[in-house]
Amino acid sequence: MNNLNSCIERQNKIDSVVNKVNDNSIIAKNLLIKERIMNPAHYIVMLGETSAGKSALINSALNNNKILIENAKPTTGVITEVVISNKSEDTYLAINKDSSLEELDKETFDELVVNPDDNLHRLRYIGKSKDNMYEGMRLFDTPGYGSLISYHEEVLKEFIPESDVVVYVVSYKSGLGDDDFQFLKYVGEIINDNVEVVLAINMCPSQLNSSNKRISEIHDAVNDCIHKEVKVFLVESNKEKNLDTKELWDYIYRSVNSEEKIEELCKTLYNYQNYILDECKIRVTSQIARIESAEADLEEKLNLDREFLNNRKEILKLIEETFTKIADKSLTLIIKSSEKIKKETYGFIDDSDRWSKKEETFAYMQNYHIPKLVEKETENLMNYIEDEICQLDQKIENILNTAIKNLQTKVSIEIPIYTEVIESIVKKHVGDGIKEGLKEMFMSVGGNGGVGAGVANAASKGLKNLGNLFGKTFSRETHNNLKHFLKVIKATSIKGISVYLAVFTEGIFYLYDALTWQGKLKDRTEEAISGWKIDIEKSVIKELQNLKEANEDEINDLFDDFARSFNKDEDELDSIEIDELIKLKLEILELYK
Repeated sequence: MNNLNSCIERQNKIDSVVNKVNDNSIIAKNLLIKERIMNPAHYIVMLGETSAGKSALINSALNNNKILIENAKPTTGVITEVVISNKSEDTYLAINKDSSLEELDKETFDELVVNPDDNLHRLRYIGKSKDNMYEGMRLFDTPGYGSLISYHEEVLKEFIPESDVVVYVVSYKSGLGDDDFQFLKYVGEIINDNVEVVLAINMCPSQLNSSNKRISEIHDAVNDCIHKEVKVFLVESNKEKNLDTKELWDYIYRSVNSEEKIEELCKTLYNYQNYILDECKIRVTSQIARIESAEADLEEKLNLDREFLNNRKEILKLIEETFTKIADKSLTLIIKSSEKIKKETYGFIDDSDRWSKKEETFAYMQNYHIPKLVEKETENLMNYIEDEICQLDQKIENILNTAIKNLQTKVSIEIPIYTEVIESIVKKHVGDGIKEGLKEMFMSVGGNGGVGAGVANAASKGLKNLGNLFGKTFSRETHNNLKHFLKVIKATSIKGISVYLAVFTEGIFYLYDALTWQGKLKDRTEEAISGWKIDIEKSVIKELQNLKEANEDEINDLFDDFARSFNKDEDELDSIEIDELIKLKLEILELYK
């Protein structure tokens, strides 16, 4: 299955199966996947400081080059999505935090760009590009780092890792400022390996090339911050603000539509389709088993169901206890880390020459000493959490292995007709964490492709090879969720200490004389480390809760499937005769090929 046309053809056949199964939950999931297949999109996130010219670059790709206000400096900030659809007229939408959509006029849209209200999640414009190019690209204009409020920062934590391309925009005149370095280091921590980063240096004098010293310095600094090589595009300044960015946008369009990217996307969409087929197969085989099993088997089914489902309580209790333990210990470690950093920093200050080392001490502490200490303590915290989560995962796997093997043995002896049902359920859940990927791809963002709907994201949510089927082991992985958790914690730590250290030295050179600067510097150190401690505590508690809920959802989904397969409640398939059900099952099996 190596092209979108094949995916579309297969989807049409899957639609027929889903309609026959007539399960509302499956229908809803199938519609989301179908929308993704029928309207593939590519997600490009624009990052950079407020004055770098991100909006101007986006406008340069559009047929109407005045869609986004340029040079606006919002005091809060809002993410604005530009959907390139060459079959659509200009449409302006507000996507609210409750996922509702509201159509706007241009004047209201412009006002919300500058002054977003508290209920706004993001803005969306749908319209044509120049010369009908770049169909299917979605461009996200983001606030500058210094303009971010906490809500939009949380949204960006999801957007950045799961985009197809990140375009980092820097003004040639301004170069890289402190905020740029902080932002780039932050991006470097949370970005996925398969997300391409492009550097657009805006407002360049004419006739420059990449060998220019200033260009080289900016390029090298960006590479160092994000730990990967980026491609550079130079955009000349233009008095008429009619920027020539064709080379930039053509490159991005070719990149996201490359054979490799499309093949990657198709494989992932194929796996999503398999997930729908798995759900349909479970529903059909369960109904066949209900019909074919004798009434005398009912008590055996209920006993097996009760015995197996008792394991759910044990696992959920284990998850609750473990995450409570991790949260408590993490907060203790953070307190100890903050005290350790302060103690070592105070010692460094005391050892500095009071009369001649003031400036050197300030610079070294801000740029190296404290960041290195924070990095080391953050790594220790992350290692502790990772070890605990992996141990939890192993305990859960052991419980599930024993429970499922026992269930398989008893089913094969007492109600063998249900053996295939059990195998289908395990195959679906062993197959991967694709359900989590589907939820992330389309949830809470106003429909039709969400935070993580790009090609790169789809691939990252592909099959996770969670283990083997009966007779071997059932294993579950939280690697994707855990990896994201660790990235967010590290990025939060880096951002937090960078922000507090930026304030740390403001005015310190002329405020304090040789006799008092060491004491004052200790006071500033106390403020910076205390601020970092509060930020990292909040982030750890929040992200641990998210990770805990992801584990609970995975377990509940598994046991819910088993519970439903054994119950005798009225079913949507009750009206279908056994012969038709068998034909439907064969139709499903044929679509796996």
